[in-house]
Amino acid sequence: MSQDFTITVITGATCSGKTKLAIDLAKKNNGEIICADSRSVYKNLDIVSAKPTIDEMEGIKHHLLDIVEPSEDFSAGDFVKYAKDVLKEIKDRGKNVIIAGGTWFYIKSLLDEKELPKVGINKELREKLSTKSNDELWQILFALDPTRANQIHKNNKDKVIRSIEMCKGLNMPISQYQREQKEPLCANWYMPKIEREELYNRINKRVDVMIQQGLFEEWQKNKELYPNSKILENTIGYREFFELERGTWQDFSQAVEKIKQRTRNFAKRQLTYFRSNPDIKEI
Repeated sequence: MSQDFTITVITGATCSGKTKLAIDLAKKNNGEIICADSRSVYKNLDIVSAKPTIDEMEGIKHHLLDIVEPSEDFSAGDFVKYAKDVLKEIKDRGKNVIIAGGTWFYIKSLLDEKELPKVGINKELREKLSTKSNDELWQILFALDPTRANQIHKNNKDKVIRSIEMCKGLNMPISQYQREQKEPLCANWYMPKIEREELYNRINKRVDVMIQQGLFEEWQKNKELYPNSKILENTIGYREFFELERGTWQDFSQAVEKIKQRTRNFAKRQLTYFRSNPDIKEI
């Protein structure tokens, strides 16, 4: 895609204020927002993904919210396909493009115009890999593609397995395949400036608000609607209720505390990663 328009990226840790910053920027600069969040793309995951409400959007058009069912697979390649169409639409309307979200791989895949190759599911390989530990899987991926391995946390087992599957299917590292793609789009990168202690306090308060808003009830409804969805099982805020149901936690309050802890840990990893990137300016 040739570029003759401005792209601004607002990224950062969960609960750091990305949404508000992006909306304020869009209002000042005649912009529309492309949401880059691996959970907000799914329908009915409203509370758990902290989707902005109509009031919170303040009249700013948001794209790529609620586009697939939680029973469907949605990859970075799918995000790129949808987002490229939206980029063109925003450009044709004479608006500025603001990409907001914390799913780094979605954003980088879009800007680098490096769509992931179409590699089919290898059931035999997946069955073999599923018996291995998270550490073993990550080491396998690192041996195949160190660059890709360093972009994925070892506990993200599904993504690690998929990446191994893709390397095997391509007979080359994913990162090598991507380097052979087109020239990247240019963007200005920003993240909200926030101290870690304040971020953790926000996370704890947000989880309390989510519980008040009906997070548990949303989980109950969605597990009935989508009984075989891996997305639900692997989403912080739902995962803990599945564990509560299986007896992992003693009571509801312990499950809620686990949501807070895992969200803080996730935010810590995000914050460390984003702050290590010299292209991202804190504002």
